[in-house]
Amino acid sequence: MVSNTAVAVLSAGCLLTMPALAFAQDDLMAKARQQFEPIPAAAPELPGNAATPPAKVELGNMLYFDPRLSASHIISCNSCHNLGLGGADAQPTSIGHRWEHGGRNAPTVFNAVFNKVQFWDGRAKDLERQAGGPMVYPVEMASPEAHVAEQLKGIPGYRDHFAKAFPGEPDPVTLANVEKAIAVFEATLITPGAPFDRYLKGESGALSPTEKAGLTLFMDKGCSACHTGPTSAVA
Repeated sequence: MVSNTAVAVLSAGCLLTMPALAFAQDDLMAKARQQFEPIPAAAPELPGNAATPPAKVELGNMLYFDPRLSASHIISCNSCHNLGLGGADAQPTSIGHRWEHGGRNAPTVFNAVFNKVQFWDGRAKDLERQAGGPMVYPVEMASPEAHVAEQLKGIPGYRDHFAKAFPGEPDPVTLANVEKAIAVFEATLITPGAPFDRYLKGESGALSPTEKAGLTLFMDKGCSACHTGPTSAVA
């Protein structure tokens, strides 16, 4: 049977160690906040491409899933960046026009708006350039540039959607506006509120002890030198 004195000693010991544990957690959190950022709760504004009117985002949604943007009419943006598969296609390399394989696997579209550059090699500076590239690239969707707008003008309903998305433009159905609409839609594909986001916002219990140990190793071993920012994907 444990004596009252022993209980008192144990209680005092626990009280002495609790501040040390809390300090260690706060220290890790402070260090993590210097290198990472939580994913914002709202989609960011794209420079020179406002997400208003709302019809622009709606149009981008339609275009993202429309295979008629490809020469074969069987490939859409969602074919390689499948929103049901984590924003990618779970393939070693994506299949494009005439069943050709690309040179790299498809990066996820989720949270891509926070990347400093787009594509694995960074050849596109923003989502607009990223959205337009695959449509006209021969190994991917393979549509001739002029054909993208011509095709959409011949599809009933699209003229009205473009007019609402780009009011005041005499000829709104253009490849440039296709890129803008898809880009503002892709900017909405964010995943805030993950455990790591909550941890960075001050919720110490959002990560388990094992996850905190992994975070410590990730930073101490230098992984975060390249993998930092909101997505830790592109430095």
